[in-house]
Amino acid sequence: MEFLDGNPLKRLCLPIVNHIESLGGEVRLKSRIKKIEFKDDGTVKNFLLNNDNTIEGDTYVVATPVDILKLLLPEDWREISYFKKLEKLVGVAVINVHI
Repeated sequence: MEFLDGNPLKRLCLPIVNHIESLGGEVRLKSRIKKIEFKDDGTVKNFLLNNDNTIEGDTYVVATPVDILKLLLPEDWREISYFKKLEKLVGVAVINVHI
């Protein structure tokens, strides 16, 4: 196991954001999802945020604690083998103190 050779925001997060944006994507922080809305065919239509803004895209990536993801996951998806694995995951609070 190794540690980052610098500030995590600059060494880890910023390169990821830069890569996504270089491909035409958008990274939104502090944008909590209230609901995932679906098309008739079961694919994602958009995200409805807590501030009632709507996010639409071609591809969606969610970075959220597992417990929140479990709450957002639609009932239909819970039976899909890929998402069924979430049942075994338990969210754990993580606190880092650097001295």
